[in-house]
Amino acid sequence: MHIAVCDDNIADRKQMQRLLERASDANKKNGLEGFFIDLYGNIPSLMQTPQMYDGIFIDMTNISESGMNGIEVARSLRKINVSGKIILCSSAIDYESLATDEEKEDFIFMTKPIIKNRLREVLDICEESRSNKEPLIELRDDNGTIYVNGNDILYAHCKNGGGRIEIKLVDGQIITILSTIYMFYEDLEPFYYLLPASDLTIINIRHIQKTKAFSVIMDDGHKFWLSLEFNKHIKEQLKKEKGL
Repeated sequence: MHIAVCDDNIADRKQMQRLLERASDANKKNGLEGFFIDLYGNIPSLMQTPQMYDGIFIDMTNISESGMNGIEVARSLRKINVSGKIILCSSAIDYESLATDEEKEDFIFMTKPIIKNRLREVLDICEESRSNKEPLIELRDDNGTIYVNGNDILYAHCKNGGGRIEIKLVDGQIITILSTIYMFYEDLEPFYYLLPASDLTIINIRHIQKTKAFSVIMDDGHKFWLSLEFNKHIKEQLKKEKGL
């Protein structure tokens, strides 16, 4: 399990590292997997690869230096669809009092000093969440990186045959990435419902509004032609999907 600690207090950061290392050693003695632990004292470093973490412990209180407190960091992570468990560790700031009702259901709250038994409970929650986590797709464009699952994608289309793909999400957001349809399709292997419609297009068959002989109309009204190579397979998979 991969764990991140983002804390602008170096003493607290090191103390959390020691607690996590002891928990990791206890796991290994019981024949279980240990933990990979990364420490961060600033937000930009954490935001480089946040999706890799199954649990992220956060306490950022030096606002003049970081520009954000802990709950704002947590919100930024959720905004880009980071799916790991977020644990807010209160010291100078009572994060739970700042959270919305929805965030109280989503985030985990702990109070410093961290109690060993409570930490064990939280780590077990992170492990359970990791076991049930759906794979995510990283989409990186000029505006940054977001993480989505297969159901979030409506279609992907290469307009001019070049190396840029326009990906439309179900929520209407459009992301343009540098890739080819074939390279992008390799990342979609876990999602059987995302299929090539032609050499230029991938569609989500769960969001087909209407089919015609050699074309489909998507939920947003966009029409795509189906090539001879993929037409039959898409129609077959669509029938199976409707039968589920």
